[in-house]
Amino acid sequence: MSLELVPRSEPQIYLLAYEMSVPEDSDEALLSVVAHKAAELKVCGYIAHTHCGRKVGGELEGTETGLQMMVEWMRARSHGNDLGDGEKIKSQMKEPRFSKWKLQSGAKYDVFFCC
Repeated sequence: MSLELVPRSEPQIYLLAYEMSVPEDSDEALLSVVAHKAAELKVCGYIAHTHCGRKVGGELEGTETGLQMMVEWMRARSHGNDLGDGEKIKSQMKEPRFSKWKLQSGAKYDVFFCC
């Protein structure tokens, strides 16, 4: 009996950058809602307030399916679609913009985090 090494097909990992407007007085609850959804979809990366305080941005990394679901969720939240979340938080995300997806040679992040 011979043992052959069969290459395992690893899922392709993609990376994209994003940015969206938020009210100047938005709190950490918004960041934690996004982080929770990312963890639920197994999407890694980060979210942070920009220096002006009226935008948040970061990077998302994951499989094509996970990223597509995360992008759709963020767009739906920005349009005020009811997703079962709080009304106040739902209205904070506005005008999300996403970069082109980049195929990664390997994962850059292990988790999704707020900073």
